[in-house]
Amino acid sequence: MKVGVAICTCGGTLNIDFDEVREFAEGMADRVEVFDFLCKNPNLEGFRDFDGIVFACCSERSSLNFNENAMHKTAKSYGIRFWENANIREQCAWIHDRKTATDKAKDLIAMAIEKLKLSKFYNSFEPLKRVLVIGGGVAGISCAKSLAELGIDVTLVEEKPYLGGHVCQIPFLWQGEGYPSMCTSECVIPVVNRELMLSNARILTSSRVLDVEKVDGNFRVKIETEPKYVDPERCVGCGRCSEVCPIEVPNPFNFGMTKRKAIDKDFRLAMPDVYNIVEGCNKCGECLKVCPTNAINMDAKAEVFEEDFGAIVIATGFETNREVLKKYRYDHPKVMTLLEFERMIANNLFGEVPMSVVFVLCQKDEVGYCSRLCCPVTVKQVNRLKMIRPETEVTVIYKSLRTYGRAFEAFRRIAIKRGVEFVQTDVEGIEEREDYLVVKTKDGEFEADYVVLAEPLIPSSLKLFKRLGLKLDDFGFPLEFQPRVVNPGESYVDRIFLASKGFKDVQESVESGRAIALKVYEALKGKEMKYYSVTNLEKCSRCGLCYAICPHDAIKLEEVFRIDPAFCKGCGLCYATCPSRAITLVNLEDEQILRMADVAFKNNEGPRILAFLCYWCSYAAGDLMGYYGLKLPPFRSVRVRCSASLNPDVVEKILAENKADYVLIAGCPPKNCHHIWGNYIQDRRIRLLNALGEKRVRFEYVGVAMWNKLAKIIENAHNEVKGT
Repeated sequence: MKVGVAICTCGGTLNIDFDEVREFAEGMADRVEVFDFLCKNPNLEGFRDFDGIVFACCSERSSLNFNENAMHKTAKSYGIRFWENANIREQCAWIHDRKTATDKAKDLIAMAIEKLKLSKFYNSFEPLKRVLVIGGGVAGISCAKSLAELGIDVTLVEEKPYLGGHVCQIPFLWQGEGYPSMCTSECVIPVVNRELMLSNARILTSSRVLDVEKVDGNFRVKIETEPKYVDPERCVGCGRCSEVCPIEVPNPFNFGMTKRKAIDKDFRLAMPDVYNIVEGCNKCGECLKVCPTNAINMDAKAEVFEEDFGAIVIATGFETNREVLKKYRYDHPKVMTLLEFERMIANNLFGEVPMSVVFVLCQKDEVGYCSRLCCPVTVKQVNRLKMIRPETEVTVIYKSLRTYGRAFEAFRRIAIKRGVEFVQTDVEGIEEREDYLVVKTKDGEFEADYVVLAEPLIPSSLKLFKRLGLKLDDFGFPLEFQPRVVNPGESYVDRIFLASKGFKDVQESVESGRAIALKVYEALKGKEMKYYSVTNLEKCSRCGLCYAICPHDAIKLEEVFRIDPAFCKGCGLCYATCPSRAITLVNLEDEQILRMADVAFKNNEGPRILAFLCYWCSYAAGDLMGYYGLKLPPFRSVRVRCSASLNPDVVEKILAENKADYVLIAGCPPKNCHHIWGNYIQDRRIRLLNALGEKRVRFEYVGVAMWNKLAKIIENAHNEVKGT
């Protein structure tokens, strides 16, 4: 391998003897150049078409000007196949005296060269430019529309026969944060749906996803569409079929409070503008006689087909946890949820003038979290109720009222002015009297003609989440990739995105859908992976430990357990777990780590502390020790993909062969591992190693901001070794 070393002095500010470092590097590399401003003007013509290059400069993790992405692009632009970083600034010159920093810089360059010499090809993959959006609510609609306008082939699948989701059932929507006003869904939904219909997106209503399989780096999806008794290409929405249909069935759109014909639309403005036949039809044929376009086929069959997609967007919305509501007499016809009461309001309370309505909030103690939308929906509903029935007595019973933001707090204040009573107390139960209900609380009783319960919301499509290999939290919500604050909507499975990862209002859902569309568009450009795992098929014993431990659903069982590099995030958990040593973590193999350890302390005096710092958190903490001006005794660090990607056998070998005096392994803090459970796994491994008698190895949870803790750990290790 033809190897070069590009050394940067950071404008001459680093306290290192660069003449000495250069002379050392020239003994190991084919070409060495020293730059003052590598990040500002990386002129690497002298290294063009080299096999590999070592950037001896600032940290690939924490540099504000020349991080790993910049290093990768720079190397690639000069035809250099492989690259490595020797961090001679943050974890070297900034934390040591001149001699110690100079000696460490030499060793860091030597370590990088040894690793570089065993580099293998970086994995490139470009997915299909086709996207599946699951869920036809406003989040899914806005995402599909944006993708279609970006030129992406997009298919939207929706279980209902119409688009818009729950929003269609809500007659009045609040208009965002700034002002306590409402807008009718009869205006918004047709406009939103029409824009999608005109965007050339493929729309499959009355359809559902049956199965998903990863094939050749893409998603092979099995989709079922219900029988198309009414041909959407021929139906003109005239309604003559419904007029003559003799069968009436409960309308699920109004939660069974109204009827619809067996051939009908769920509501007048439903889109696509196509009538549909539901269960209950007796196939009398009256509709066939009057259809002017011959759009009806009573012999239609369901269709099942498979298609491949490069990315999937989950926009499946929410459901109501009705089990929690049973203790509030939810079985009673005058006890209903907020969404059901929305349909009551939409139908003008069916002509009734209730004397009193009591709203009951909330059930967060039962489900373990706040559903977020209940309080805002309630203050909106009580305002609407008071507008159409000002004589009705309205009471809101709550434990903690969370009318967040400007608009919702304004709604609450307006409601109080209109006579709505807000009572903070605990509900003990609901009883039925002669012709009314009584809500019993710790502070008294409240009579009501109707009781409206804030429904505890839960994510829908749990079976779909599991089928997709998504990792879920304790409440069934898909987990987002760490750090969640900068990776919103990205799941732990590559190219599966979450447009509905929580409960949002309409405006937030639209914003989320559009934002996810941009993430999808970027992901479809493909990626180049420096680190990824591969399976030696001849060695695999089919034990399945790799499959169980993979947090990214990148492994599947064929004849053996095979890793799909297109979905692998290179965390290395499988590689360090495999008892058959059938898995290799490409570009961070055992042999590379051992060779780095061989040269790590050639220019070191005193205790040899070797720190394996995780790719995300603890390595950044090591960099911050330099940013904050700490001074430390010498140590060497290796940036590993995850703390759990380090094989304990390698640690034992390093210590047994006297390559280091002390090994420190640091991973992400609890509940913050970028690979969900990697830090916990390595913690347990090292505990076991220590229990077996190895006392010179230590595991610690170290977050980015815990740089001071890391410094103390290194100092303690140095003193411990020095004391022995």
